[in-house]
Amino acid sequence: MVTLTVPYGVKGTLEFEIEDKNLVLDTDVAFPNEMGDLDHAVLHALDNPVAGDPFSLRLEKANKVVILTDNFARLTPAYKILPPILKMIKDAGKEVEILVSSGLLREMNETELKRKFGEEILDSGIPVYQSKARETWDYAFVGVTSYGTPISFHKRLLQADLSLAITMTQATLWGYGGGGSMVLPGVASFETIEWNHRLMTCPTCAVGYEPPLNRMREDIEEACVMSGLDMSLLAIFNPKMELIHLTAGETNAAHRASVEKYDSHYAFDLEKIPGGTLDVAISGSFPGDRLFAHACWSIANLDHFVRDGGTIILCTPVPGGLAHYSYAKDYTPPTPEAIRELYEDVFYGKQALWHACLWMPIIEVMAKKEVIVVTEPERLPDFEIIKIKAVTSLEAAVDLARKKHGPDMRVGNFPYGKWVLPRGLNIPNPDNRKSKK
Repeated sequence: MVTLTVPYGVKGTLEFEIEDKNLVLDTDVAFPNEMGDLDHAVLHALDNPVAGDPFSLRLEKANKVVILTDNFARLTPAYKILPPILKMIKDAGKEVEILVSSGLLREMNETELKRKFGEEILDSGIPVYQSKARETWDYAFVGVTSYGTPISFHKRLLQADLSLAITMTQATLWGYGGGGSMVLPGVASFETIEWNHRLMTCPTCAVGYEPPLNRMREDIEEACVMSGLDMSLLAIFNPKMELIHLTAGETNAAHRASVEKYDSHYAFDLEKIPGGTLDVAISGSFPGDRLFAHACWSIANLDHFVRDGGTIILCTPVPGGLAHYSYAKDYTPPTPEAIRELYEDVFYGKQALWHACLWMPIIEVMAKKEVIVVTEPERLPDFEIIKIKAVTSLEAAVDLARKKHGPDMRVGNFPYGKWVLPRGLNIPNPDNRKSKK
């Protein structure tokens, strides 16, 4: 028997025993520990970029610096990364302000701001602004991308002499986060975000895909150049949220380099699975996954690993409830007719693409695979509403899967399924591309 320790959000962990013969893939691998002397590592990355001039050289020529940071939906610890940068800017006698890249999400509250920046930065007198995509007067039009997306960006970014984005690289439902995402959707206007998000319906505008296959991401990269964003500093974390890599440079190049580092830890070979795919995948969730709209991402990642008709088990207490995923209730079960209705509702403006992108990919997986959620008793009514099978123990979920797939079911363990990917998605081979049914 093998004992699996499955992360269970803010509740800690779940333990479960499984027979050796059933566990055919285990992604619970060793990771590096956190980098030592973080202040030095931050400044070293900025002055040794993978592309473009060092930050210190850029700073000499600037008067006003704008730093973009992500918001509550990303766990990047700005309070750890920003201090040496802010000191460097202050010592150079330059003006600096922070602009939170909110996209179309709500503003952070006081507690979330303290969690992101720490009291020292918030009390320093450095202005901290939060972008509000619907306040059109804060945005200026800069042009149209080759995909036809009209681009308007926040004026604070456009008026900066030097701009730096600080965020994390991770798998997302639309490719990889970080990089150009800090400007689109980060500090783009509502209409720009919606125009760009129309591309998410392309089959390869999905988790793990990069340009040129990922047209949505390609549009973001082009918009990033148009924004004038000078540099990005991208962090990679181990599952304990300890910083293990930093990459800096001109944004698109730095993002590609950071993705390579990310994949070296979080991508796995499908070829190592007997038969190529699994019957069952078991995923945990991060403490930061307080909302099902974020915890559910694992389902899209594990789509690649589990055969059609297979089962994905997601363990998550989601104390904050369904959030944006509650909109999915109108399209479940995800029959072909329901999917057609979803696209129709998007077309007629009944559903906004920016929030549909948080649950549409999950519905598409559920049209092919069974999903079982392990959660708290008080959350069971939520999952009844959206028609996802939910139970209160991992043992119960595995028993249901065993009844469906038999005693010889092939199981994969994905403690952090939200960040795990298969290798080779971006090889231009149609057989590797996810089909949308």
